[in-house]
Amino acid sequence: MSDISRVLCAIELTEPSRRALDCALWWARRHGADVSVLHVHRLAVTTPDTGSLHGDASAGAPAEAQGTLDPDERGARQLEVERFVEQARTDGVQIEVLLDEDASVADAIVARADALAADLVVVGAGADPSSEHPMLGHTTAALLRAAPCSVLVVPAPAADVANPCVSGLHQVMCAVSLAEQSDQVLEYAAGLATESTAHLAVVHVVELVSEVAALAYDFDEHREVRVQPACEELVALVARVIGHENPVEEIVAHGTACDEILKLAAEESTDLIVVGHGSGRRARGVGRPTGQAIAREARCPVLFVYPIGFDASRPFADSHGYRDVSRPA
Repeated sequence: MSDISRVLCAIELTEPSRRALDCALWWARRHGADVSVLHVHRLAVTTPDTGSLHGDASAGAPAEAQGTLDPDERGARQLEVERFVEQARTDGVQIEVLLDEDASVADAIVARADALAADLVVVGAGADPSSEHPMLGHTTAALLRAAPCSVLVVPAPAADVANPCVSGLHQVMCAVSLAEQSDQVLEYAAGLATESTAHLAVVHVVELVSEVAALAYDFDEHREVRVQPACEELVALVARVIGHENPVEEIVAHGTACDEILKLAAEESTDLIVVGHGSGRRARGVGRPTGQAIAREARCPVLFVYPIGFDASRPFADSHGYRDVSRPA
């Protein structure tokens, strides 16, 4: 598994951010990493044609920013962020507190991750009703499309769900597409499971469009033609990356990707879902990225692994995303 020396945790001054901060600190302790805690004061921008205010910059929007903090306000906000961080259990971790101002919170996080050469960005799932992904949040969705490193998305606290990054990892699920980056994603997940002596389940999803299949040929035959090769590929992937000695649960399923992965995660009482970084981006011809759909509804953190050699500017074809899945009969 890749070494982690710098964790960047982006926070708002809210209770959900405390959960994200706890996860960032836990991750840092596990890897002996330093933590940078970033709070971004969002600037409003005005459009010259209408003069209207927008809370976040968007593509093509002119950038006349308003609401910059004056020195006194900046000092007060910096102190507020530092006090927020001090309330967390920060023992044994080297922490710096950063305050940035930007019209786009996601852009500010990406810029800091670049400048710090961060290995992992930790962020809350957010909840923005105006977002394209209302349960994920506009900032987190944008971050997943542009982040230069792995991203851990932490859901809001739930009364009946403990924070696994405090209580420890016992069940890790790695969802793989069997595409070119799957080896590195699985290697990362296996390393985490080994460190935590956690159970590892490796899931692959197969798209079976019943309406199309029924018109073409027998659906059961179609399923066998698609599922059996996927099973063989998954077994080969696990053997290649992990070997035969370590116990791993292998699952090949068919149905709807997001629904089935979430269902499997619930059945397994999963503490962490690991997916490829590319699954957080919008694939060509795909209505919404599977990784984002998982992250917005998961009850546990979702880790988007940024593989070595990954080209963030290259659009992902459908074969790089997750195929629709459900557990075979």
